[in-house]
Amino acid sequence: MKRYYTLNFFPVFLLTLLLSKNVQAQKGTSQLSALDSVTVLPMSAFKPIGYGTQVKQQITSAISTVYGADLEKNFSLNLGNTLYGRLAGLSVAQGGSEPGASTPSLFVRGLNTFGAAGNAPLYVIDGYISNGSGPANSFMQLVPEEIETITVLKDASATAIYGARGANGVVLVTTKVGKEGPLRISFTTKQGFNQAQYVPKFLNAYNYATLYNEALTNDGLPARYSTVDLDAYKTGSDPVFHPDVNWYDQVLRPTAPVSSYNLTFGGGDKFVRYFVTLNAINSQGLFKKFGDMNEESSNSKYAKYNFRTNLDVNLTDRLSAEFKIAGAFEQTNNPNNYTTGSTFGLLAQLPPNAFPVYNPNGSYGGNALYTNPVANLLSTGFYQNNARTVLSSLKLTEQLDMLVKGLSASVAVSINNYFKSGSYKSKQYPRFSVSSGPNGDVLYSPAVGQLTSLAGTEETLDQYRNLIFQGFLNYKRTVGKSDISGLLMVNTDNVTVFGPASDPTTPTANSTDPYKHNSGAGRFTYAYDNKYIAEFSAGYMGSNNFGPGNRYGFFPAASVGWVLSNEKFLTKNKAIDYLKVRGSYGLVGNDNIVSQGLSTRYAYTATFGGGGYFFGTGNTAVGGLAENVIANPNVTWEKEKSLNIGVDATLFKNLDLSVDVFNRDRYDIIVASASTTPLFSGIVTPSLNQGKSTNKGFDVSLRYNATQKKDFQFFVESNLSYFRNKVVFNAEAIQLNPQLYNTGAAIGQPFGLKAIGFYSEEDIAKRQADPKSVPGVLSELIRAGDIKYQDIGGPDGKPDGIIDANDRMAIGNPGLPTLSFGLHTGFRYKGFDADLVFQAVTGNTVYLGGNYFQAFQGNGQVAAIALNRWTPQTAATADYPRLSSKDNLNNYQFSSFWQRDGSFIKLRSAEIGYSLPAGLSDKIRLKTVRFFVNGTNLFSLDRVPYGDSESLTGYPVTRTITAGVKVQL
Repeated sequence: MKRYYTLNFFPVFLLTLLLSKNVQAQKGTSQLSALDSVTVLPMSAFKPIGYGTQVKQQITSAISTVYGADLEKNFSLNLGNTLYGRLAGLSVAQGGSEPGASTPSLFVRGLNTFGAAGNAPLYVIDGYISNGSGPANSFMQLVPEEIETITVLKDASATAIYGARGANGVVLVTTKVGKEGPLRISFTTKQGFNQAQYVPKFLNAYNYATLYNEALTNDGLPARYSTVDLDAYKTGSDPVFHPDVNWYDQVLRPTAPVSSYNLTFGGGDKFVRYFVTLNAINSQGLFKKFGDMNEESSNSKYAKYNFRTNLDVNLTDRLSAEFKIAGAFEQTNNPNNYTTGSTFGLLAQLPPNAFPVYNPNGSYGGNALYTNPVANLLSTGFYQNNARTVLSSLKLTEQLDMLVKGLSASVAVSINNYFKSGSYKSKQYPRFSVSSGPNGDVLYSPAVGQLTSLAGTEETLDQYRNLIFQGFLNYKRTVGKSDISGLLMVNTDNVTVFGPASDPTTPTANSTDPYKHNSGAGRFTYAYDNKYIAEFSAGYMGSNNFGPGNRYGFFPAASVGWVLSNEKFLTKNKAIDYLKVRGSYGLVGNDNIVSQGLSTRYAYTATFGGGGYFFGTGNTAVGGLAENVIANPNVTWEKEKSLNIGVDATLFKNLDLSVDVFNRDRYDIIVASASTTPLFSGIVTPSLNQGKSTNKGFDVSLRYNATQKKDFQFFVESNLSYFRNKVVFNAEAIQLNPQLYNTGAAIGQPFGLKAIGFYSEEDIAKRQADPKSVPGVLSELIRAGDIKYQDIGGPDGKPDGIIDANDRMAIGNPGLPTLSFGLHTGFRYKGFDADLVFQAVTGNTVYLGGNYFQAFQGNGQVAAIALNRWTPQTAATADYPRLSSKDNLNNYQFSSFWQRDGSFIKLRSAEIGYSLPAGLSDKIRLKTVRFFVNGTNLFSLDRVPYGDSESLTGYPVTRTITAGVKVQL
């Protein structure tokens, strides 16, 4: 596989060297400072210079930008995980930590629509739409070393040009390009380790057995473990019949090595400019090296190889070309399965005294109820998946100054591919439980499972292809005090998705019809005297997801700006160096609605399935056809009216401030028609564009740069984001309890029972006398020490003496924080430097569920959270319900009792470095040499003492520490 990657890249690299062979060493031409030019438009990466960028002073949109160089200062396997706390208005929700299988979710200004997948932003890489989701998202596969900037477009004036795809915001990536000058070579390597930030702490065998006896007693059942058993567990004197196994210690290692390598070439002349980068990342998983213990197993490891070649060629005085090709190749190895979810689920469930890892005769311990985690990783084979992403584009631009000064025309084509294959070698093993014989000898049960030989299977896991054509006219000219620029663009893209060959029944496998979008877009900007700016932009887009007459829509937006600091009444103000007010309003759309409630992709067409009727006294079945969900020919995309008002300022020369206030009104959201058509009508009604929501909030960015001195420099920048959304209309079915309506609540608001303490002995006595006097979920299960819930489930929210689904209400907050704060600071002193990124969030709730927190449920184990359980002696201080050996249907209801504040403060990354003095570097013939140590996810302060509040279950959140060196020639 590695040879295949090298052969594919070699022709591209050779072409680069041939084109740049005659590059002459010369000083680079002056460039517009990165602080004065910000990417804001979809053609931003199409570099005829001046197209797709705007001078900072003329920007009237709400945007946030981070530079790739800043993102390099941590170690991450996924680009999305470098963005925590970096950008105002961007929320990053952690998707787990497993290498190659976990991808964060990004949200621009929070949640704006209700539905499973409709809140994701649009990803654009060098002007081309990036398709795919999860680990297949090509944006997530990029590495910081190839990125110039990542810009988030947040308001209608910036996103209307994307038509029906821009309502959830746009994440825009511009990759690095070559600059005129001699060949520049840079090499960076990082070597280090990662470790679990927190591993669940379950009780040992003695405490497990003690509490299990208590749970049995609470349920009116006899104790299982005798005093002799408890002593054996406590002393560890009988590891065969009284084992005490910490399964996490048996499966995980304390640290796992990680490494990365990056090699970059750049340079060029006035004819050819090039940028080439090669990157390799390796991370060994937290599992022990089971592949070293058994040749029919595998070590857990993940590797990713990235390459990029960006070429800019001046073919003639007026004709230029841009060629870009990039890719990412991934390989993941794991024992037992493609991912680790089933293993960590078993670790959380398996009691410490269930059985030993190995029996005295060397066989695997186990029983019919539980498999053996160690045996699973050693003796069930190994899984490997390979994924490759290739992004390629070619663009030609002709300057048309001979026709109209400032006019140019461009055409572009992009082909993007993603393919993921899987290979697994599987087998089975026997496991045995043991018991003590009459003479204390070991008796073995019949084998559970049988030994099989290794068998292999190859399969396609995922695949898609994206073909994009673009053409556009650009105009930019300055006439006197007027700056005029304009853009006209046409775009068409086709995405073909191929599903897993091993499972042709999946929805992905059936989605082989191309997803097609055709669009036209325009933008006109006028600025006068560097004071007054006006801009109009619009997109006209069509999608084949919708029926005739509803496929195309028009999305206009307008914005204005006023640079007050250029007015005479402020030019002499020493405190205000720059001050601009701006505002925008427009209409944007979201066509990502199929997963939000439509029964099929083509909801506007009728579909038919199995139907029939029963005839005669014998109820004889006769087959037939019946319409499935009724077709909805009027289905269309969501629409949003977006208002943004902002202020940008520079104060006292060193303090930059940007403030935005926004209001977003989303409508035509796909919702079920439950409030208009009753179920007893006998027909399956379609989802309709009836839903409405609103979202309000603000973004603030602040940066202070200290006055540069010879030896000491520092900066502090921060961002603050807040949003508050609400479901305005959801077409819900009529509810007995008014508090059950989603309408009026926050998007994603959890609904459950409200816990109001524990049942007391007096409560149980009253309930036995009059069941409705003390309501309960199921009367036969209610005991003193069980969780007590508020009764509001009768008509108009009045008590009815029964706790059921009608007693649910809004509890806690949604999982996405409503308030986010980021702090980025650093300094440089002589050769030393430091860089730190903190993130803080609040306004969200996390839920404690499953075996990690619910003692003995599903034949599981018990964690330390249960130590302060309710007993008659601890009734006044207990914060955990009484223990029960049964699956308790009362205590483990979804309720406020198990909710916790999800707020936290985290040190997301930190780096300290030292650069050799220039004189010393010159002696070893290097331009610069820098040594550094960095850390990622170094610590967390939160309100959940049982794990990381972002990821409470599954693969542990990891902390990574690396040391490295960067050299430049």
